[in-house]
Amino acid sequence: MQDLIEDFLQYLRGVWLKRRYILIALWIICPIGWIAVTLMPNQYTAEARVYADTRSLLQPLLKGLAIQTDPSQELAMMVKTLLSRSNLEKIARASDADVRVNNSTEYDELLDNLKETIQIDKTRRENLYTISFEADSPQYVRDVVQAALDVFVENTLGEKRQDTDTANSFINQQIEEYETRLIEAEKRLASFKQEYTAFLPGKESTYYSNLESVKKQLEETRLQLSEAETKLVSARAQLASEEVLASQQTARVRTEFDDRILAMQTRLDDLLLRYTERHPDVVEVQRQLASLQKQKDSALVTAKTPAAIASESVIYQDLKITVSQIENDVASLKVREQRHKEKVENLEEQLRQVPDVEAKLTGLNRNYEITKSKYEDLLSRRESALISQSAGKTTDDIKFRVIDAPRVPLEPSGPKRPLLIAGVLIFALAVGVGLSLAFSQINPVVSSIQQLYQQTGYPVLGVVSATESSGLLKVEKRKMRVFVLSNAVLFCGFVGFMVINLLPNLHSKIITGLGGLL
Repeated sequence: MQDLIEDFLQYLRGVWLKRRYILIALWIICPIGWIAVTLMPNQYTAEARVYADTRSLLQPLLKGLAIQTDPSQELAMMVKTLLSRSNLEKIARASDADVRVNNSTEYDELLDNLKETIQIDKTRRENLYTISFEADSPQYVRDVVQAALDVFVENTLGEKRQDTDTANSFINQQIEEYETRLIEAEKRLASFKQEYTAFLPGKESTYYSNLESVKKQLEETRLQLSEAETKLVSARAQLASEEVLASQQTARVRTEFDDRILAMQTRLDDLLLRYTERHPDVVEVQRQLASLQKQKDSALVTAKTPAAIASESVIYQDLKITVSQIENDVASLKVREQRHKEKVENLEEQLRQVPDVEAKLTGLNRNYEITKSKYEDLLSRRESALISQSAGKTTDDIKFRVIDAPRVPLEPSGPKRPLLIAGVLIFALAVGVGLSLAFSQINPVVSSIQQLYQQTGYPVLGVVSATESSGLLKVEKRKMRVFVLSNAVLFCGFVGFMVINLLPNLHSKIITGLGGLL
């Protein structure tokens, strides 16, 4: 700790030895700075206070009937957008600030200056707003604040009316669009129902019952067909047996050639016992037997056939009719079976289409219901907007009361010249100390025994003090007198500039006199 204190004292001694740099910095910076501060133009500030009353008796009454907006949010938005370019242009035109500029560059600089200088503040609890502006002309600052106040009030009131008109126009446009979409949705839904009327929900149970009924009819038809085919087989078997009986009856018919053929066959048998087949008697008997057989066959041709004999049978005729009827029944039952199969396949195919139709119908109904709901909602909102518009014409949600109107300031609000003059002095002193410290480190001078010991590393056995005869004390005294006298003169100048800037009238006279001289 002792070392730190010793180092600090060493730096102070170094600064003191180089104090001429402090004096140089003070005499260079202070006069220039004090004159510049004194010649700075006066700045005037104008302000206005306005109260925004957001309480309205109609709001509770119109709750649920009209569109409710938050006036506080509208005010906050107006505060944020007050310094937009369009509003700044309005303020510039209303305060005649635009006549001060000559080109677009100066005009942009004017708008930037207005944006940076115009201040709007709000208290935390109340809707009390303060608009202030600072410039070098009293009348100009008053006009700018008045223009900003007018723009703030007009934009807030006009914005609501403009929003209402815009909202009504937008809602009407949306209503027309949704009305067109609703009509198209209704047409699509009606066309779909007409095309798929048999597949609509509720018809599915009918399809299932019809399918079960047709399947039942198909089973009954197949059972009847099986029974008919069984009957047909039985009837055909009976008819065949009758034909066999008729054939047997035909075989029992006798002719005049039967005895002769029998005799010839007996004789042929006797001859074959004695002779071979090539024997002339055997050959002759065989020829006669063949001739008799032909004669018998000719005789049988003219006789009744088995079919003719069977046709004369009543049983045969009944069986033939029965077989024909059964064959017709079988044919009709097969046709009926095929028709039932086709119906079953058709109903099954239709049942497979029912889910798809229901899905499409659900999609159409969903789109229709959504469009209808949005359309009805828009109609309701339009009514609310009309009520809100009518209420807005009757009374305003926000009422402005100007608490303090902007006035032309009689006294300047700045700059704070006394403070700036003191600041210049402090700055110059800091610069001088810094220069002295820097030069003391660049060109160091030994000012103490301890410093000498640290620099050389040798112990100091004694010290020779400055005497009158050496002339060193005289030089030091002269430097001290110059330093003190210079600082005294500088202090007097500081006091003088301070007095001039503390007295506005004196300052004005001096500035006016200097202006006349220049």
